[in-house]
Amino acid sequence: SIVNIFYSRRSKNNTSPFVYLTRFPPEADPPFAPEAHQPQAEAEELRDWYMFSQVLSKVSVLFVLLVVGAIARYKGLLNDEFNKSLSKLVLLVTLPVLYFYSLATQFTLDLFRIIWSLPVFAICFVVIAYLIAMALSKLVKLNKRERATFIYLSTFTNCGFLAIPIANMLYGNEGVMRVVFFNVGFNILYWTLGVWTLRASNETVSSEKNGMRGVLKNLVNSGTIGLLCGIVVGILAIKVPSFILDASNMLGSATIPVALLVVGSIMGKGNIKELYTYKGALSLIILCKLVIIPIFAIFITGLFGSLDPLTRAIIVLQAAMPSASTTPIFTTRFGGDSRFASIGVFASTITSVITVPIIMSLV
Repeated sequence: SIVNIFYSRRSKNNTSPFVYLTRFPPEADPPFAPEAHQPQAEAEELRDWYMFSQVLSKVSVLFVLLVVGAIARYKGLLNDEFNKSLSKLVLLVTLPVLYFYSLATQFTLDLFRIIWSLPVFAICFVVIAYLIAMALSKLVKLNKRERATFIYLSTFTNCGFLAIPIANMLYGNEGVMRVVFFNVGFNILYWTLGVWTLRASNETVSSEKNGMRGVLKNLVNSGTIGLLCGIVVGILAIKVPSFILDASNMLGSATIPVALLVVGSIMGKGNIKELYTYKGALSLIILCKLVIIPIFAIFITGLFGSLDPLTRAIIVLQAAMPSASTTPIFTTRFGGDSRFASIGVFASTITSVITVPIIMSLV
């Protein structure tokens, strides 16, 4: 039998999602199995520490790739133009292919009945974060473009470039598939509410482009197409030729290392001195994005007993992600302050290295 290292902390109907993270053979005892004379409080503390250390060790692997990206930026191997090209490659090619492969090979009608709520939670948390961000933006002095960027940074998370690698390390393919399905709801607001927020700050954009019809046109993109194709193939159990699936797997797998290098390069661009320019705004972004929303997610998902543990963990993981690494690209394309966007992504990503293990150890 498989021993879940956290069974003793949860009821039989609430298996820990970390069963996907650490397993022990039948003959082995969990590393923190309490002895008969060991106080309960001490055993609980030991389990909490072990959970945190496991999450930290997995995230540290990803941090190595982030550091490589930062060093490559420092050495001049990566620059803004190359980052922009790599980001487009991920957004338009490898990430949509990963979406398709994950859903086409794992998504079924029976699974949909279990995880159907993921896109709903995604939309709810984006809306809540947006409202909180609007309120917080009034507490600092910002111009129109900076305020739009502040709201965007506080609302939209790095749900693809960083969430997928972390989910893959912690929970394997099942975690990645749930992250992808979560992104169905997230992408709807990402390409509508997000684009509208940035365009509204751009005085050169016509009212027609920033109208409802112009915003909805943004939904037609390779990411959405990859999601829809994967869902259709998965639910209808369409037989896709193996060579197409193999090619999709190979191409989609490139998303994780390339995305991490891009995020690391953005971190490497950050200037510590520039953080002081926006220290008040950055503090509020980090408070909203990495503290308030994740804690709110833990509390809200805990009220839904019907959620399976892995689905709940993925929701919390997505809520705990830093600001979207594509924010500088979007501000350049649609409006906003690109300098502030880069600093915000840098600050929130650096801080998330500490906050994500803490948040995930509480799930």
